[in-house]
Amino acid sequence: MPYDNPDATDPMTLHGVVVQTADDHAVRQMAECFVEEYARMGFDSDRIMRMFKTRGYAGPFMAYEALGEAAIRALIAGQMSLRTHPRPPAMSPGKANGDITLPVLDR
Repeated sequence: MPYDNPDATDPMTLHGVVVQTADDHAVRQMAECFVEEYARMGFDSDRIMRMFKTRGYAGPFMAYEALGEAAIRALIAGQMSLRTHPRPPAMSPGKANGDITLPVLDR
């Protein structure tokens, strides 16, 4: 397949489409997908919010403009609450022989 003249029937070529909708639900779903994807990759809430505020990220920025900051923050908070777990108690050094102590075992 020539580089400059791709075959229109090739299933591996990318084809962009425009989907117009007057429904904010589609934009909200797109924003939820962005938030979930980056939360799963380990981004913190501030980093995700910066992404939505940056024009270079066309999809997230469009959602930010359409939905507003409060809605985006709510989506981020919802995803972070699913992924934030309480930290286990810290282990502390115990005896001189290298043993450690766990507060849960001291009960």
